[in-house]
Amino acid sequence: MNILDSELIQNQLLSSGYEFVDQAEKANIVLYNTCSVRDLSEQKVLSRLGVLKKRKDQGEKLVVGLLGCMAERTNTDILEKNPHIDLLVGPSRLGEIGGLLHNLRGERKIALSDFRTRKGKSLEHEPMDSLEALDAARLTGSKALKSQAYIRITRGCNKFCSFCVVPRTRGPEVHRSFESILNEAKSLVDSGVLEITLLGQTINHYPEFAKLLREIHDQNPGLKRLRFMTSYPRDFTDEALDVMASSERICKYLHIPAQSGSDQILRRMNRGYTREQYLDLIRRARERMPNISIVGDMIVGFPGETEEDFEASLSLIREVRYQNIFVFKYSPRPGTVADKRELDDIPMEIKKLRNNRMLECQNEVSLAEHQKAIGSRLSVLVEGYAKIGSKLQARTQGDQIVLLEGPISLIGQLVEVQITQASALSLTGMLSSGLPPEALA
Repeated sequence: MNILDSELIQNQLLSSGYEFVDQAEKANIVLYNTCSVRDLSEQKVLSRLGVLKKRKDQGEKLVVGLLGCMAERTNTDILEKNPHIDLLVGPSRLGEIGGLLHNLRGERKIALSDFRTRKGKSLEHEPMDSLEALDAARLTGSKALKSQAYIRITRGCNKFCSFCVVPRTRGPEVHRSFESILNEAKSLVDSGVLEITLLGQTINHYPEFAKLLREIHDQNPGLKRLRFMTSYPRDFTDEALDVMASSERICKYLHIPAQSGSDQILRRMNRGYTREQYLDLIRRARERMPNISIVGDMIVGFPGETEEDFEASLSLIREVRYQNIFVFKYSPRPGTVADKRELDDIPMEIKKLRNNRMLECQNEVSLAEHQKAIGSRLSVLVEGYAKIGSKLQARTQGDQIVLLEGPISLIGQLVEVQITQASALSLTGMLSSGLPPEALA
């Protein structure tokens, strides 16, 4: 979601005549788009703000902006220790950045949401706000886009999991109109986008979600891949699974966080489902799509987590056979129920140990599953160069990373590879049918 927000902000500012540079040191406007899910993320932002303060203290004419969830969560309190911040903009007001910068004349500009003062009022049918306008105004010319793109279909969350700050930073669940999403998808595909990922904190709560998937798929034959994230385990319908299974170009992929494999911890997290209900969804998905890739999130060291609770999470990993999981060490987030009611009683040493043990468990599962792919032929979308080494990095429909040798012209192309090697983190393949015609042009 933050990647999309940053792209849309850049689109907005490019349209207003701003130029972007490749290093913050060369810029006279520096904007940090932030996340508040973990304390570590915020500490990194504070450190970078300190660097900018030194530049301003040395007399440099510099505009400093704090955007996104951290701006919303801290509100104006952050300005007490960071008076060098010129711009403070929350996630729902990002569409106003261009105007705020234009009007910045030595006076700080603050644009934070007022959703916390409108409790009990439905926002679902409000007219298009600045954020919707930001989505709708994205640049879709060939120079502005890559082969992959995100589309936000819903923002905010109504779940109030006890550990999560999202409802307080992104507000209540609000859905974009069906028509605006279809129009944006068509515009992107017409501009050459091959893969679209739909985004939402609880994306399967979008009204008529299954119908939306079907319409985007059927109306855009040039779209090679359609995926979505993140799904909430409860309320995922069989209708949506049926659409996924019957639509060739919808990726057989589910990012569906469990957070814990222990019913006791799930209750305290206020997740709203049990371990068995979560596993039932996985079974229903695999009955329809045996090769579906499941990706999850897990939290270790939640208050009160016993060794038995932790072992239940490890056993869930082995039973689900995740393709990959994202593991987070619990850190209290100010304003959440867990922060108010729970004692953070798991020592950091235990959290680190459990974090490492869980990653080791997942690596064993990932390696075993990846080894099954050796010898198979898979269609992959080449994304760019791998972070390490000289190989290209591509991705399967199920989101597995594949490394391969090939010319730079393959980037942005769908190619077929034969898998030759496997590790816990990635697959290695070789082009199985030569270069596609597009790469030879």
